[in-house]
Amino acid sequence: MTLIFRRNFDDELDREAGGGANTCTCAHPTQGQIDALIEDANSKGFQSGLEVGHNKALEEFRKEAAQNQNDTLVDIKKQLQDIFAKSDSHNATLESQVLDFSLSICEQLFPYLLHSQSHERAYTQIKETMRLAIGSPTIHIALSKTALPILTPFIEQTAKELGVLTHIKLSFDENLNDGATHIEWKNGFMEYNFETVCERILCALKAAQKTNLSPLVNESETNA
Repeated sequence: MTLIFRRNFDDELDREAGGGANTCTCAHPTQGQIDALIEDANSKGFQSGLEVGHNKALEEFRKEAAQNQNDTLVDIKKQLQDIFAKSDSHNATLESQVLDFSLSICEQLFPYLLHSQSHERAYTQIKETMRLAIGSPTIHIALSKTALPILTPFIEQTAKELGVLTHIKLSFDENLNDGATHIEWKNGFMEYNFETVCERILCALKAAQKTNLSPLVNESETNA
């Protein structure tokens, strides 16, 4: 077989000898392109730096805003606590004044009520109890010696209306005052004393007054 190679040995010798070095056909960027690449790199670097700076400034702003918000909330909480404390103190003062007023009124009013309303109060309780005792074969009603003749007509009239007139038995008890009564029937009994009711109200008001004044006294001593 015969092989034929087409080669230009002259060109090969020239290349090996360095000939044609200036005839390179490779594409090289122009100075304008180089300047454009540099400008683009600078622009991208500036933009990147600008974004980093912006993000850092934004983060610092957020931290500062969060701290300011927290400081504001702490300040608001402190102010609310002061307002509530003053409100509690004001309310306590009002409560003390109301208790003083109520106690003063009751101390003046109760003697009058005991003198003028004792019989009526006892009779009111007797009417209510007779309604509860309907059906009992006997209803024993005890009053003070002075209240018995005064209230007997009213009690008998109410008993007649309730249909228990024949079941009631009236008597007096020397241990009872004018505003007191003791009633017994088959299934129970009831005791009422208007004077005792008034005394309990006065005791409750005095106890409440003492309880409310204690913290006010301590606070005034502390402020002094």
